[in-house]
Amino acid sequence: MLRFAFPTAAVAAAVLVPRLLLAQSAPPSGLWHATLEPAAGLEIAFGVKVEAKGRKLAGSLVNGTTESPFTSVSWDGESLVLDLAHYDGKLVAWRDGEGLAGTFTRATATGKFELPFRATRVAPALPTPPKGTPALAGDWGVEMGEGEKASRLLGTFRQSGGRATGTLLGSTGDFGPMHGTWDGTTLVLSVFDGIFIYRLDGTLGDGGAFAGTFRSRSGAPTPWKARRLDAAGAAKWLPDGSSIVRAKDPQARVAFVFPSAPGKPVSLDDPELKDKPVVVSISGSWCPNCHDEAPVLEEIYRRYRGKGLAVVSLSYEYTEDAERSFRQIARFRERHGLTYPILFAGPSKGAAETAPLSLLEGWKGFPTTLYLDRNHRIVKAYSGFDGPSTGPRFAVQKKEIEETVKGLLAR
Repeated sequence: MLRFAFPTAAVAAAVLVPRLLLAQSAPPSGLWHATLEPAAGLEIAFGVKVEAKGRKLAGSLVNGTTESPFTSVSWDGESLVLDLAHYDGKLVAWRDGEGLAGTFTRATATGKFELPFRATRVAPALPTPPKGTPALAGDWGVEMGEGEKASRLLGTFRQSGGRATGTLLGSTGDFGPMHGTWDGTTLVLSVFDGIFIYRLDGTLGDGGAFAGTFRSRSGAPTPWKARRLDAAGAAKWLPDGSSIVRAKDPQARVAFVFPSAPGKPVSLDDPELKDKPVVVSISGSWCPNCHDEAPVLEEIYRRYRGKGLAVVSLSYEYTEDAERSFRQIARFRERHGLTYPILFAGPSKGAAETAPLSLLEGWKGFPTTLYLDRNHRIVKAYSGFDGPSTGPRFAVQKKEIEETVKGLLAR
């Protein structure tokens, strides 16, 4: 029998190299634990989930238990592109050793910005609060800032061991699905949803009150403090959305003309809206709280349009660029499967001077919802929207909207 000497090292390399190349060309599927770095010393935690759906890739942006689908996911063997087209933004990543490195870019009213991020397969360790330490869960009265610039917010927090979730609520809505850690003394919560980039750090003092800093994309710290509230205190801490904004003249008739598409003006005198009770959403495709509100309004519209209800959204966008604005409005509509009309009302800057906002007293921002009777007079105005991150308040908000609509139809 003839025996041949094979170069075993060369053979092993010939087998191993293609396998390594194949592994590197395969899409980086699975759950990645990421941190965005918007400013020196500021890290915003979030997750990225990538999975195969047939021959295509899909994925979602993860904040705690909340998953928001990317509009598209692609992998060319080197770069992973995670589109957030509904916010005119995207994440682009490439392999960096065992992890990922990349950038987040988004277009704004003043141009594009770019922020670095990194991701790893390894989940960050959760603390274990010692036995007997105070529970975090509940409502907290938050004072953000100092002196005359201080503002009230309501913190609603939940806790499972060392894992913390919750949000902050203000006059125009909530801060989205904040998530992080609680070790019995120190609280860290952050959120990155494509628009909101926030981090809240706080320490619970001996008197049972929080003190800490809040930072957004700029990285500049804003001091905050908070104390625990009971149910009665939480109910009174913030004004009700319907008491913040109101019609200057309740007898004044609302009128506007805005396009639903280039060259297609829509007014309240059109047959589809005339002599009908109308819910008017003052909105914007760039507004996370507006994205929370839109599916609720669509559900209401489908349920009551047969009884005469009309819904219309006035979308105020970043710029006067009609082409970009209509594109973003179309993406907003597609993302939520909306069938009610959405009109381009102009740029968000200077919106207060346009109708119907010029008819309001106390307008704070987006979203604001107007409820018009059949004569198109403002019966009720509501500032903000309590989204899914607010827990039970979200269900209460939906019920209140439906009850208001029933009242409009009964008039």
